[in-house]
Amino acid sequence: MILPVALLAWITIAAGAMLPGSINTAFIPAGSAQLPENVALIEAKGLFWIIYSDDPDYVRDLYKAGAKLVLPAPKKTCLNLQDV
Repeated sequence: MILPVALLAWITIAAGAMLPGSINTAFIPAGSAQLPENVALIEAKGLFWIIYSDDPDYVRDLYKAGAKLVLPAPKKTCLNLQDV
């Protein structure tokens, strides 16, 4: 019971962190949205796409294009999320 609640909390916090526009690289579920012109596909890995944009409003554009979830994916961190 605690694991699903913790996962939901993490997804909620991570998705909320995307809204200010300070994170340029993100994960979205593969095929969940038509990528807007201001968004580039960096890599397609399994169920997720790693995307990049310099536009601070790209998260809103992705949601408008049909993305169900946009999560932060920093390029180089101790987790190195691009290798997931």
